[in-house]
Amino acid sequence: MPHRSAPFFAAALLASSALAEEPKRAEESFIPNFSVGGTSFTQVGDANFEDTTGSLRRREAEASGNFPILMKEDFRLLVGLEYRWTGFETSGTGLPLDTKSLDLHSVQVPFNLWADLNDRWKLWFRLQPGLQSDMESISDDDFILMSLALASYQWNDWLTLAFGGFYSRDLGEERLLPAIGVILRSDPHWSLALTFPRLEFAYAPNEDWLITARTVLSGGGWNISDPLGGPDVNLYYQAVRSGLGVEHRITGPLWLYGEAGIEFGQQMEVEGSSYDLTTDLEPSPFGSVGAKLRF
Repeated sequence: MPHRSAPFFAAALLASSALAEEPKRAEESFIPNFSVGGTSFTQVGDANFEDTTGSLRRREAEASGNFPILMKEDFRLLVGLEYRWTGFETSGTGLPLDTKSLDLHSVQVPFNLWADLNDRWKLWFRLQPGLQSDMESISDDDFILMSLALASYQWNDWLTLAFGGFYSRDLGEERLLPAIGVILRSDPHWSLALTFPRLEFAYAPNEDWLITARTVLSGGGWNISDPLGGPDVNLYYQAVRSGLGVEHRITGPLWLYGEAGIEFGQQMEVEGSSYDLTTDLEPSPFGSVGAKLRF
């Protein structure tokens, strides 16, 4: 099964490209600017394993912020800090994973550089070192490095094309993937972004409300301690998340939001242990709440 986490990170970075570069000036669009920071909590319902007995429960909490280093009209450099906690609990599998809940951590420091070459061409480069681990033991496999180089071209007033490449080194493996995207905005109230493999439709009836319907990859990969006491093992989790979200501006740059939907195509793998696990999971519902800062 496809278990590597690189497509998930590529989708996450490409999703940012759909929001980070506005094809129209902010005053011409009701779609708000991308968030410079925020917090969120996600609860995913119990998912039964398809290939064996037992079930999985997952929770996530995230916090992030971006800070300007250099801001000019056609050149912008920002540094950020992103933290994500993921909690896994399995039950009824009969495997050592049932003996404890897993607290997994992801800490990343992204550097973003945007350059406007002219009215149509824009460049975006992102370098993102980080750490993905249970923090019980730290090795070279816990450290990751991701980068994205993307060029966007505004074909006309309503169509923007994006293309480039994504590189990652995580869990001891290197990968290079193409990065492509299409963004449609023919009306100031809505946008449609296909930044493969993510699809998002956004509708803003006014300046204080935003409604989104999206389908995106969810999950990741972590280097963790073996519950049996052996060498560290790799845990991979991947799913497709499809949901409907509503955001509302509370005051100034502060927005609150909620999202609900379903996760399907869930896959989990534990690699490198005597109890290697490779299994699919049944679909399960999810719900998210959080806050964002948009300037």
